[in-house]
Parts: sequence; C-alpha cells; structure tokens
Amino acid sequence: MEKKVLAIDDEPDVLTFYSEVLEDYDYIAITAESGLEGLIKAREEKPDIIILDIMMPKKSGMLTYKELKKDPDLKSIPVVIITAMPKEVDYMTLLDRASTKHIAPAGHLVKPITPEDLIKEIERVLG
Repeated sequence: MEKKVLAIDDEPDVLTFYSEVLEDYDYIAITAESGLEGLIKAREEKPDIIILDIMMPKKSGMLTYKELKKDPDLKSIPVVIITAMPKEVDYMTLLDRASTKHIAPAGHLVKPITPEDLIKEIERVLG
C-alpha cells in the first residue's frame, strides 16, 4: 500500500518539487499552500506523514504544528519540519512559543534540500 505524504508549504514551486519527488518514489503526494488548508487536508486524507514548512504567512507552521498535535485524530501523525533555519537554531524553542507541551517533531530538514534528503528522512521516520 502506498504511503500518503502531506506537504504544507506556502510556495507553489516547492510543493511542485515535493510532489514530483514523492511520486517518483511511489508515495501519494497531497499538497496544501497554507496551514489552514493543511489542517483540513490532514483531517480529510489522514496522511502517514506530514512535511511542514515553519515560515508561512497567516497561519505559521508553528501554529499549524501546535494544532496538529492538539487534535486527537491527528496528533499521532509524524511531522517533519522543513525550514530555512539552520539546525543550530533551536526551533524547539520557537515551537514551544506556539505550544504548551514539548512534543518534538519526528524530523527536521534545512532548505534547500535534495530529493535524496527528503526521501531518506521520510523513510527514516516511517521506518
């Protein structure tokens, strides 16, 4: 059975990149251009994993992450944070500002990423 991957990013070109890479590796790609759209699609599609951009207008990835982890139907879906912030930046501190609990993301990638990096991280998280 193919695994569903929901990619949430405000940049259409980035979503196209994710979709093409995911489909090349036999994943079902679902995309959302905002945190709000991402939450709706997560509830509808029940993806196996979510890749989430942190820096988005309106509903940031941090707030989207908080809502995902508070929702009883979505909280068990692993989330890989994809951001332009280097790993040296403590993004957990940023996430804590949007959250009341320390729920670490399943993974973290720094933009720009290669197709190989994306697939390797998804496979690592999904086991």
